[in-house]
Amino acid sequence: MSTDLIAIAAAEIKELALVEPKQASKRFEIIANTMSDEQLGEVIEQIDIVTLTQMNSQHDLSFPSIISELMTPEKIRDIVCQQPLYWEEKIKNNAEELKQHTFDFLTYLIRTQESEEKQAEILECIAEDPAGLFYLSIPFIEIFRGEILEYENYWEDKLYEDEEHLEEAESYTERQLAEDANNIGYDDPKSLLALIRQLTPEVEGAIKALIRNERSGWEGIISKFATELVMQAKEKNHVEDEFAEVDDMFSFLD
Repeated sequence: MSTDLIAIAAAEIKELALVEPKQASKRFEIIANTMSDEQLGEVIEQIDIVTLTQMNSQHDLSFPSIISELMTPEKIRDIVCQQPLYWEEKIKNNAEELKQHTFDFLTYLIRTQESEEKQAEILECIAEDPAGLFYLSIPFIEIFRGEILEYENYWEDKLYEDEEHLEEAESYTERQLAEDANNIGYDDPKSLLALIRQLTPEVEGAIKALIRNERSGWEGIISKFATELVMQAKEKNHVEDEFAEVDDMFSFLD
């Protein structure tokens, strides 16, 4: 297939994505039937990161995508860092929604890869970016921080200790068999944490350090991380106007 046809395919996807990103994703799947993986990779390279972010965000996260399978770790990192600009209001304003959404999006981008080698490359690439590490940490804040317990005159932050409170994740030497035995599926953040621990222990260490450096409860940490993610995404996207009252985006803390 000629370079011209690859450029035409990329232009068609970009034009359709301006109207309906979900349809653009479906169109890419159709085009995929006529091209090799190498050619599809060239098409992806010609699509801007904003369009790729919109397409992946609109995709049904419960199903794999050819686009996510063919994107480079660098493209996936950039999408993760850009995606907070496209969070819906119901996600931005609820800590549980943010935790679930970031977990679902990461699961979709990482679990769909054909090899653990590429999964590890993606995790390392995301974690190298400060915004990426914030995003990567959100699904696991509760696991590492525990709960805020209210006493008569003060709050006590109850930290989870590795040996004592992460025994389930520690037991995943043979990860998939252990997950089955413990009835922990891919829809459980502990499963993704176990994958990260096995493939990239240094990334798990970075997540742990980032979370444990915070002194508030898990909802407060999510608010801070999410605010930082939006700010950094805007800076990367060279958007001039700033969010007015960015803290109002996270009214679930009020």
